[in-house]
Amino acid sequence: MKILIVGAGIAGLSLFHKLKNGKHDIEIIEKSETMRLQGAGICLPANAMAGFEKLGFKDDILKHAHQVTEVRFEKASRKLLSKASLLESPLNIQPFVALERNNLMTILNKGLENNIQYNRFISTIKQSQNTSRVIFNDGTEKEYDLIIAADGINSDTRKKVFDSPNLLDLKVSNWRFCIDYPNHKMQPSYLLGKNDLFMFYPISKNRLYCYGQISDPTGEIFELDSKEAMKKVFVHYEQSVQNAIFNADTIIKGQLKSVESREVFKNNVLLIGDALHGCPPSLQQGVGMALEDVLLLAQLIETDLEPNEILNEFKNKRLKRISWVIDESNKVIKLAEMGKSFFGRLLRNSIVRKTGPQNVKGWRKLLTEEV
Repeated sequence: MKILIVGAGIAGLSLFHKLKNGKHDIEIIEKSETMRLQGAGICLPANAMAGFEKLGFKDDILKHAHQVTEVRFEKASRKLLSKASLLESPLNIQPFVALERNNLMTILNKGLENNIQYNRFISTIKQSQNTSRVIFNDGTEKEYDLIIAADGINSDTRKKVFDSPNLLDLKVSNWRFCIDYPNHKMQPSYLLGKNDLFMFYPISKNRLYCYGQISDPTGEIFELDSKEAMKKVFVHYEQSVQNAIFNADTIIKGQLKSVESREVFKNNVLLIGDALHGCPPSLQQGVGMALEDVLLLAQLIETDLEPNEILNEFKNKRLKRISWVIDESNKVIKLAEMGKSFFGRLLRNSIVRKTGPQNVKGWRKLLTEEV
């Protein structure tokens, strides 16, 4: 088969690595002019590390990553609400780690320098019953048996081909950045305010990945300068948050969105990764779900099934699980927003105390149940 992978992000690169030595004709294109290195930190729960182990990248990642052993949910004052150990079953099947996103991308790009076609993207896709003819931005054309769209939550391929490409806007603005914090001795900590949240996530012994968000229905907070917006939003938080914002250098701001449709493929175009199931980082499943997509898809491709059989089998095996992750991730965002009122905060904090950190609750389910 002639297979085109669209997008050289985590999903696209991982799939290319898995398929590159097989018998199929594989191409990978990337619209950026060079390797994409923009990003802050990235968190890899157990299922993500399990995926990287199967792909052969676990050891390289561990050389650059920081392992965490506990998750804490706290009030804005840093008073503990609930905590959970990551060293207990089933969470301990793999280490929970975090690292700079740039380091992960460098690992995944290694050895593919001559394979990735940069500054190349699809202008038009002409679909027939069994194949698709692609017209690229330079005017060249080529026919493919399978097109794998791994071009992120804002997938241009999804917009071009699928019937319901729109995203659900959750009306939440967010900021991400990394700071130096020598000998911090922290574990991942989620600080719950009113309708806002701030996270510290260690990516080394001396460096922290920071994330903040707030319900922003009108988008007016998003329009502000990032540092000034965070100072305003987190003014009532404990001093460590103020210090982090003060020390923030490169800040990436965004607005939380989710893929709304459950279309998995159309004709011979298949979505994987965030193009298929992009959603808020509540459960930190962006990488884990993408690698599950990659491993299943590669297995199906290597079994000599026809393209339509591959697509239907992939959908049958993935749709329930990815739907649960999207819905649960959106639900956690709604739980955080309960803090808008005093009684809402009491109820939300009571739920957290009783049931534990919500992301850990989700991880347990993903690691033990067929969802």
